[in-house]
Amino acid sequence: MKKGILAGFIAFLVFWGAVFGVVSVLSRGLPSLKLIERYKPPLATEVFDRNGVPIYQFYIERRSSVSLRKVPKDLINAFIALEDRKFYQHWGIYLPGILRALYVDLTRGRVAQGASTITQQLARNMFLTQKRNLKRKIREAVLAIRIERTFSKDQILERYLNQIYFGHGVYGVEAASRYYFGKSVSDLNLAECAMLAAIPRSPLLYSPYRNFKRAKRRQKLVLRIMKEGGFITDAEMKQALATPIALAGPQEERVEGIAPYFLDMVRKYVVQRYGEDFLYTSGGKIYTTLDLELQKIAEAAVDSFLDLYEEEYDLEPKKADYVRDTLNPPQYLQGALVAMDPYTGEIRALVGGRDYDDSKFNRVTQMRRQPGSAFKPFVYTAAIDNGYNPSDMLMDVPLALRIPGVEELWYPENYDGRYLGPITLRRALALSRNLATAHLILELGPSVVAEYARKMGIESSVPPYPSIALGSPTLSLLEITRAYATIANLGSRIDPYFVARIEDPEGRILEENFPRTVQVLDSSTAYIMVDMLKSVIEEGTGRLAWMSYGLQGAMAGKTGTTNEYRDTWFIGFSPRLLAGVWVGFDSLRTITEGAVGARFALPIWATFMREAGAVDTLVDFLIPEGVAWAEVCSQTGMLATPYCPETRMEIFKVDNIPTVSCTLHTGSEWRKEWEQFKKLEEGYLRGVR
Repeated sequence: MKKGILAGFIAFLVFWGAVFGVVSVLSRGLPSLKLIERYKPPLATEVFDRNGVPIYQFYIERRSSVSLRKVPKDLINAFIALEDRKFYQHWGIYLPGILRALYVDLTRGRVAQGASTITQQLARNMFLTQKRNLKRKIREAVLAIRIERTFSKDQILERYLNQIYFGHGVYGVEAASRYYFGKSVSDLNLAECAMLAAIPRSPLLYSPYRNFKRAKRRQKLVLRIMKEGGFITDAEMKQALATPIALAGPQEERVEGIAPYFLDMVRKYVVQRYGEDFLYTSGGKIYTTLDLELQKIAEAAVDSFLDLYEEEYDLEPKKADYVRDTLNPPQYLQGALVAMDPYTGEIRALVGGRDYDDSKFNRVTQMRRQPGSAFKPFVYTAAIDNGYNPSDMLMDVPLALRIPGVEELWYPENYDGRYLGPITLRRALALSRNLATAHLILELGPSVVAEYARKMGIESSVPPYPSIALGSPTLSLLEITRAYATIANLGSRIDPYFVARIEDPEGRILEENFPRTVQVLDSSTAYIMVDMLKSVIEEGTGRLAWMSYGLQGAMAGKTGTTNEYRDTWFIGFSPRLLAGVWVGFDSLRTITEGAVGARFALPIWATFMREAGAVDTLVDFLIPEGVAWAEVCSQTGMLATPYCPETRMEIFKVDNIPTVSCTLHTGSEWRKEWEQFKKLEEGYLRGVR
């Protein structure tokens, strides 16, 4: 008898020793209590526009953390009723459930029934694989016990609810609630709670986006289990079943399709400053300067006009015919747009190309092209700042120049092949006269103009050659748009920026950016340039803005076209917004014969500004001190006399108002003298053509 008891005791010790040994071996490599306590799941870092609207998430797992107190009781009860009714009674594992599952598995000869508690599921999701075998189950149980020793029940439940997978790359109840219902988890009703709790068992089967009827059947089962467990009443169950479910709609396209080039800039910026771990796993928040509504308008304007140009001018290849190929970038017509607040430098919208999936090359920041006549405002700014007036006369006549390092002489030409002779600075800029501008840069000196371009915001190399007057330097769309902001901002240069604030998961501010400005021009110089650029739209190459696109109000800007019609530009601004547009091919080839900034870039700019509400007849540019108006003769630019046939009110610096009256129209003989002048001019022009 005693021998039998002793043998049984020895067998007991051997059995449990073996069990302990197996458990010890299988437990090797499991995280310590300290590591469990420090563990944080990867959280999505959310990006917001300037109005606090979520526009994107950077994530390995799309997840947003939420505290347990913000989770509805109905959702908590749904998971407890469905997954672990004894959650608040057990110590990590529930032995009766394990034995029951083991019996079922043995009788069926396969793993047919699970018995994992919420704590075990948390252990598996945090540190283990989803493989269903005995080794993983033992490690899961050991880890669950360690977790119970580390955290309270509510802490375990909070971590569990933030860890669950809901399909579509979404983890945690907060992210799932926003993904499926478009609202925070704290706002869910009982019907939505039951449907959300129904998904994790098999997101592939029970996602309401994949099969709504199946998801409704699963929701009904969850509600019945909750009623049987005493968590809700029969009346509450019936009311929940009758409550309609309104889904938010799949968000992959809605979120990931907006502002991809802008978001790529955000990605590079954050990774450079804070690293990839912060961007993809921290759960931080990035507040940008982007205006989501303006971005949508910008993308629509670029897309619609480029599609129209392809059809109207039969451009090949067309975007619709492009088959995506990583080895061969797209060759179809491209466009870019950047819009910013001209007073702060905050980027409000950015379109870096036609399709980010086809080409990730950002044509706002990475592309360098010749701006053509869009460079001319820097020439005229240098002139005004050095004592010239808008009414001063230039000669729009031929010239030949030698460029350093180039054997052949440079013969600049006007777009229309004509010569207008004497012409005012204002009219030369408005009509984009190349020859008049070339004469002006020779008077000023190319190095002077290059220096003005640099201090106004051009960072690319600007060689001090006469040809820069017609836009020979290669610039990015962002930098030339920024330089125009110096004019719009009355001589104060701004630094463009697109990240306003970055916060860590606890809401602590890691970085906050504000406008940075430096006064580089006299405000009176800048305002005179604003007024001259208004003439480009009112009576010059940009007049299609109001003639064809209905813009009415204060606006200023400049067209640009390069040789052989390869690049077209328009950069312009109103008192509210500044925007630059480029259209062309990535390869340096002709768009089509006659493709100019007024026909290709301006329509996109005008449509964007109109739809954005950026131009208003009631809002005008701010007038600084130091400027005044005087009536001048349109032909001579001198102070008008009663005999001048055409006059206009012209703007001047107060200390630079002309004091000499028109010498051409002085009395009764003015008409005869004028006719003689015109005959001489016509004879001269015939001789130089």
